[in-house]
Amino acid sequence: MYPRLTKILILFTIFFVTKNSTAQKWEVGGLLGASNYNGDLAREIVLKETHLAGGIYARYNIGKYFSIKSALSIGTISGNDKNFKENKYRNLSFKSNITEISSNMEFNFRPFGSQVRTENFTPFLSLGIAGFRFNPKAKYNGDIFELHSLHTEGQSNKEMYKLFQLAVPFGLGFKWEINDNLIVGYEFLYRKTFTDYLDDVSKRYPDMAEQKKSYGSVSAALSDRSVEVDGITQPLSTQNDMRGDPGLKDWYMFSLFSFTYRFTPIVCWPNKPPVIWEY
Repeated sequence: MYPRLTKILILFTIFFVTKNSTAQKWEVGGLLGASNYNGDLAREIVLKETHLAGGIYARYNIGKYFSIKSALSIGTISGNDKNFKENKYRNLSFKSNITEISSNMEFNFRPFGSQVRTENFTPFLSLGIAGFRFNPKAKYNGDIFELHSLHTEGQSNKEMYKLFQLAVPFGLGFKWEINDNLIVGYEFLYRKTFTDYLDDVSKRYPDMAEQKKSYGSVSAALSDRSVEVDGITQPLSTQNDMRGDPGLKDWYMFSLFSFTYRFTPIVCWPNKPPVIWEY
């Protein structure tokens, strides 16, 4: 799935390049900023769960108002019930790296570029498609465990969520042209996903005795972590109690500064006619 998506995004970019090869305006750059998440373990953005993120990209300017940008971005997301008093006894947590390949269309509010009648600053809208890989993990008794392999909600192999998913990135940003070759910018883009398992939490608690028998004691311990809360001596859940909210999909977001180099074509002046001197 992932290699196929990569090929689609590359072909999508080539299409726009070959369509108007006489006016190629290529840019390449780097991204640096932060990543965060919104889901069952964070109903609102928690600033202390923000992590470093970055990436690289290539952008092709179709014209003064439209660009297409293909990017490879990496970041980290995390969540913890300890950040919310109402989730104290559920006591779940996770952390996951995100690796994303995306292709976005950008619409400039002002004519932007180094040509005549263009501006050196513009806000822009961004919308596209992305494929990403994630792998939620949790720390237990000093060790890190991959939650996907533990079937923490009692899922069978056929029911398990996939670690490769699609997302729809969208958001706002701005660009500022320092000179013909250098551009700096900023963008804040949400990613709407189609999974509720970025955090490994979605549906209901399994039967703990059956969970331990089928997937081991660590799986049972990480399915219901209420027993780790002070004053709790045994797990609080019973089978089919709600563990998450399957009606709400998870989101992640990147807040990134961009540093861009524009390849400016070399202009060749036409041959001048010979000068005829008259006396």
